[in-house]
Amino acid sequence: MRNIIHIFLVFVLSSSWFIACNTKNEDRPDVVAQVNESVMTNAELEQAITDAASPDIKIALKRKLMEKWIEDEIFFQESIADGMSLTPYEESLILNYKKRLLIEKYLSKYLNKNYRILDQEIEDYYSNHKREFVWDADYVNIIHLVLESDERVIRNEIRASKDLMEVITKNFFDQKSTNERPIGNLGYVRISDLPASLASRIKNTKTGTIRGPIKTDLGYHYIQLLDNQKEGNVKDLDIVKDEIVHRIQIQKRRNEIEKLKRKLRQNYNIQTDLSKLISQ
Repeated sequence: MRNIIHIFLVFVLSSSWFIACNTKNEDRPDVVAQVNESVMTNAELEQAITDAASPDIKIALKRKLMEKWIEDEIFFQESIADGMSLTPYEESLILNYKKRLLIEKYLSKYLNKNYRILDQEIEDYYSNHKREFVWDADYVNIIHLVLESDERVIRNEIRASKDLMEVITKNFFDQKSTNERPIGNLGYVRISDLPASLASRIKNTKTGTIRGPIKTDLGYHYIQLLDNQKEGNVKDLDIVKDEIVHRIQIQKRRNEIEKLKRKLRQNYNIQTDLSKLISQ
């Protein structure tokens, strides 16, 4: 239901940009556009544009927004003149969206905005929920380098090195990593997502070993294995720490909301009839 409300309101609000101020032009010196009695002001446009934009870009954006507002205002006024109106369901969507906005403002005002999570809390959560943090497939953490040609100098330097990242930083600092040609520490990737020629060389590789050059259609690859995790293994705490912090913060917020709800509930006359929940 929330997604439906959000999608509908995003459409409504974006397609009826700054609808109907009903102020005459001479009363508003900052008016930049007017359709019948409805006006748009420069101040309203300023609110819709980020301050980071340059003056030229701001003007261009304002023109586009102004033209979109004029288009929407014409169609909006035509729909009213044509006798159109929203259905009760559509009106309820708007009301529910308004409720959600006000609720979020209220909770933001009266609830803690920053939850300080202690290391002990993180460790306790990890210990109690380890089975929720397992690898769903075989993963490897690798450093990767791909070259267009098999350069002897680079090949010899890599073979003499124990740190492929150091070689990359030294010789290819200006080379950008892309999805097609990833370079650097790739983090944890599924072995099944790697080209077969690379995956086969990794499977029996010891941690820290550098393999290559491995020739493929993309070029000559070098890989250093940093870690190897089998499906079902529990992830290390340092890998899931940020996720745990986020989970604890959500739980703390839920607890605060529940506490606030119990406190406020006493001020309201609430009645329920569970018998009417049964389908007729």
